[in-house]
Amino acid sequence: TALICGRKDLPRVGRAVNKDAYTTLLGLISHEYFHTWNVKRLKPIEFAPYDYTKENHTRMLWFFEGFTSYYDDQFLLRTGLIDAATYLKLLSKTVNQVLTTPGRLSYSVGQASFDAWTRYYRPDENTANATVSYYTKGSLVALALDLALRELPASGKALPSLDGVMQRLWQLGRPITKADVAQALADEAGRYPQMLPVKAGTPVLEAWQTLLDQWTEGCDELPLQHLLDRLGVAWSSKAAPLPQQWGMRVQDNSGAAKVQAVMRGGLAEQIGLSAGDELLALDGWRVRKTDDLAAWHDAQRAQALLVNRDQRILTLTIPALNPAPAKSAKPSRVTAAAPSATDIVTLALSDVSTAPDKLARRQAWLQA
Repeated sequence: TALICGRKDLPRVGRAVNKDAYTTLLGLISHEYFHTWNVKRLKPIEFAPYDYTKENHTRMLWFFEGFTSYYDDQFLLRTGLIDAATYLKLLSKTVNQVLTTPGRLSYSVGQASFDAWTRYYRPDENTANATVSYYTKGSLVALALDLALRELPASGKALPSLDGVMQRLWQLGRPITKADVAQALADEAGRYPQMLPVKAGTPVLEAWQTLLDQWTEGCDELPLQHLLDRLGVAWSSKAAPLPQQWGMRVQDNSGAAKVQAVMRGGLAEQIGLSAGDELLALDGWRVRKTDDLAAWHDAQRAQALLVNRDQRILTLTIPALNPAPAKSAKPSRVTAAAPSATDIVTLALSDVSTAPDKLARRQAWLQA
């Protein structure tokens, strides 16, 4: 694999390092290097042999690309190239990327894997509403499985972990199937996953197969907040920038703010915004960049949004999201709820000094 990066991303003698850019580069190098084992050594049975004359479909790219995406930053942490705080910052970014993709609620990561040839590499303005990335969602499936294993009692000499699952799969020495992944999970765990209600007498393998199916072929949210809390990582959220709250992606370009995508179910869709619209003014005040929206927005009253759509000037109405109560209004037990805003999730180490078992498990995972 040949990787190309800009000079600005590399450390230079006598100059401050662009840490974010350099960390991104290191993560990419780690990702491609890990493919030596996961894709080069381990590969889906559909790719053995690989037929270069036609499309080769598999429903397991969530494993081969997603799990690799989980381990790329993990290895930066384990080798000391980044610390736990930086790792959790990178993990928070992945969580937010998935949570701001409405397609995750209607399109499984297994289906996204199968459709990679026809959809993933042909994105359009509706991609975020129609699909989900098997890289980012797959890495969160890997995270959830790793944490689900790490909260179990030790089975043998070491605590169960996704590392053990990967080692079991490598030892097979052949192309693998999803059933092999479920078997490796069951063998590594030696017992039921704690977050899955299981009837008495259910085989351990069946329980892990069910969990794997739910997380890769279903569209329910992964229980990440619960799993992270059990290993001493706090999940907090704050209000997102205004475009994200409204459910749209906006790009600033040469003094113009243009809508790149409108998210399904968001305020932007409700008021009639479309991809390609140029935001001109809010309540009579000129909009030239996304920050201008927050400067002129007043959530307590309705406002007029002027947009340019294919050379037509349109006026759209943004409703009052948090209307001010009338002075003469009587208190009421029931009030109309404002549309829920998409939040930004932040992960951080929590104080587990009084929970030695939780601290030990977190140290095994994060070295912190």
